[in-house]
Amino acid sequence: MKLKTVFLLLTILVAGIYVWPELNFQDLLSQGDHGRDLYAFDAVTHGQLPYKDFWWVYGPFMPYYYGLFFKIFGVHITSVLLGRALIVVLCAVFFYLAATCLMTPGLAFLGAIWFTQSRQEFFFTYNHIGGILAELMICWCLLSYLRNPSARYLSLALFVDFILGLIKINFGLAALVGIVLSVLCIDWIKNKNISGANGRRLHFGLGVGSVLLGLTAVYGWLLKDLPLYAIRQCMPYFGDDQPYHASPLQVIPYYLTQHWMTFIHSPLGIAIGVILHGATLLAVYVLLANKLERGERQNILLGLGVISLFFVLCFHEFLVSGVWYRQYWSVPFQNLFHFVMIAVAFSCLPKFLRYVVMSLLGVLAIIGIVAHIGVIQNQKQPFRYLSMERGHIYVGNEPQWTDTVNRVTAFLDANLKKDDRFFAMPYDCLYYYLTGTASPTRQLIFFDHIKIPQPQEISVINELESHHITFVLLSSRIISDETGLGVFGKTYCPLLARYVYGYFTPFIRQGGNWDQPPGWANNHGVLLLKRK
Repeated sequence: MKLKTVFLLLTILVAGIYVWPELNFQDLLSQGDHGRDLYAFDAVTHGQLPYKDFWWVYGPFMPYYYGLFFKIFGVHITSVLLGRALIVVLCAVFFYLAATCLMTPGLAFLGAIWFTQSRQEFFFTYNHIGGILAELMICWCLLSYLRNPSARYLSLALFVDFILGLIKINFGLAALVGIVLSVLCIDWIKNKNISGANGRRLHFGLGVGSVLLGLTAVYGWLLKDLPLYAIRQCMPYFGDDQPYHASPLQVIPYYLTQHWMTFIHSPLGIAIGVILHGATLLAVYVLLANKLERGERQNILLGLGVISLFFVLCFHEFLVSGVWYRQYWSVPFQNLFHFVMIAVAFSCLPKFLRYVVMSLLGVLAIIGIVAHIGVIQNQKQPFRYLSMERGHIYVGNEPQWTDTVNRVTAFLDANLKKDDRFFAMPYDCLYYYLTGTASPTRQLIFFDHIKIPQPQEISVINELESHHITFVLLSSRIISDETGLGVFGKTYCPLLARYVYGYFTPFIRQGGNWDQPPGWANNHGVLLLKRK
């Protein structure tokens, strides 16, 4: 068996071990963002369409991916976690495959495992991990094309980019720019014309056009017939649709400061920083001093160019918002860049030092994986368990949050008749999912930054009346000083507030935590109202 295949199998094995304890555990489960995801995954299995039938803010692909897991394994959160775990393992695989284009299989394996256990997680949605996989697949295609200029790699890259555009449209378009610029640069430097034929250039151009036309057709079909305000709520890329704004002149110093702080917060961080940045400086010297064979040096420089280009392109959301988790899109390329630089530095290091560095990084990766497993196992306590039929997972939320969600779900299950619906506000879709109840209205979120106009308020009220809603669930997030949220009835939806408070009355006393400021996945209070 080839060494590359052996390390590929080891990558799958170790990544599988890493995600195994996550199959029935989630660190934090949000009644809003995760609830929206779970509701969407379930809704598409019943024939509903994203945007048209329910508010959805990402691309339409991932609800169908996770919906397939619901169909095969049952409607439980564990089914979603299984689908997510599979993607995490595939991310490790394609990180490894991309890395082997520029380094030895052993170092590529180490890079893949390091990436798996140290990557920053999109904690608020199951959607984005699919985009990370697509990014890594595109990167592998381009680095493979660098080594072997076959048009099949470009065709696959464009197909994956189309899927990425259906996961998150702006990253699909950014990656398409990256593909085009990378191919043009590789062909120019290596004096190729996409395998040398004008017909191949035309084929590539048609492929790029097909991606753009395909994305336009899918999004156009799903968004047609929606009013402009609903389109902007689903595609918040215009004007002040986003609640967070920042200048690149603010964001770049902030990013560099935070990046520096990750390496100086502990002796271990300092050691890692010395290895990574020391290797980078040594690699720069090796490349500038022409220490490598000319063809290999050219491939390394082109590979670093592709990786750096995608890092910059995937940085765009963070650059204009300053929201830290939005830079996670660029993290795979940052990790890959570091390991390519280590590989270059190894070319002039004695074997002994190479083994020392690899052993240190390997030990740190193993310690990280063991710690990760231990932390999760320690949190799998009865008071952290979501006991309802659609739950069956442990969560890292505070015990009071778990207790509130269990009790409220049990109450709704016991008091809702068949085909009854209830209305959850301002953003508590988790209860729709956990009770298996369809939302009475297409709109799932009500906050300041959503900018719900009066005609939409009237439409929502009409939908509530047509479904003869008996119960209204209000969570403590109806009063929030968090950026972009606001106060229900005062800063947003005054008509809807008058309707709710005028036609419904508190039915059971407040549950959960109303004493502390409401959080994204903590300090969760619930008030149930019943029609007068």
